[in-house]
Amino acid sequence: MVSLPHLLLGLLRTPASGYELKQQLDSIYSHAWNADLPQIYRTLNRMERDGWLTASAEPSDKGPERKVYTRTEAGLAAMSEWVGDAPPAEPPRSPELVRVLLLGENRELSMALNTLQAIRAGAEQALERLRATAREWASADVSYPDCSDANDFFLQLTLDARIQELQARLAWASRCIYRVEARIRGSGGLRQEAHAEARR
Repeated sequence: MVSLPHLLLGLLRTPASGYELKQQLDSIYSHAWNADLPQIYRTLNRMERDGWLTASAEPSDKGPERKVYTRTEAGLAAMSEWVGDAPPAEPPRSPELVRVLLLGENRELSMALNTLQAIRAGAEQALERLRATAREWASADVSYPDCSDANDFFLQLTLDARIQELQARLAWASRCIYRVEARIRGSGGLRQEAHAEARR
């Protein structure tokens, strides 16, 4: 099961505030996880109650004291155990695919085409953002993608996984668009009607 607490424990190699953790998620790890600030603070409070973290108040340049979290030995052990476990096979859930699944409920093929084009455009934009991230990382580390730092190396593997997924989604969306356009032109319409008639 995907776990925000275990990810936060990983980010807390260096003590940090909730706001700093959110910045790290947004700037470095957004390809792997999204969480809003209230969710992060709720999770940190629960982890502190469970003994995975300690919190201390530190001065802040920008106003009141900030709460800084440090992982405990119990937290490090929990993270290590979770990382070492074989991930369970979870049934996939995709709001995007559910939306495509239900396109047949609408008789307007132009709407289906618009939906698929929007999915393709979203994949293109997300893919370009991640490729830009990869270029940034490569310019900052001459050993990229086989980064000498172990944490950077495995972070790069996750970025590569997301890039591969988006490339596959883009190719799939393009094939879908081609097939819907063919149906709009009439090349698939008769087959669909005949198939529906045969099932009646």
